Amino acid sequence: MSALGVVGALFCMIISALGLRDGPLCKTSSNSSFEYPFFNQTQTESYLFNQTSWAECIWPENVVLWNITLFSILLTLGTAQTLLCLFQILNGLFGCLCGTCMRKRQTGVA
Repeated sequence: MSALGVVGALFCMIISALGLRDGPLCKTSSNSSFEYPFFNQTQTESYLFNQTSWAECIWPENVVLWNITLFSILLTLGTAQTLLCLFQILNGLFGCLCGTCMRKRQTGVA
């Protein structure tokens, strides 16, 4: 089950990273339809570090900040989940191979 947890956490991390890279889906002008205004930007032009470019998204309000906050939290939680599941896998593996590593006590019962 921990291996399945690692797979799910990695999926969450990949989706979150892509969500941060591509930016939010928003309306950029009053006549336009919804689009990804920050899609295919280079790292030097990234909207993540340029708050003045966030004004491109007119509606919904503060969608860029929401997008960054949500996917950053999901990326952090996915990383923590991956580490915890990997530690659980290692713990189970060592527990299986090494056993309890305690000698059986001999009782003097006859």
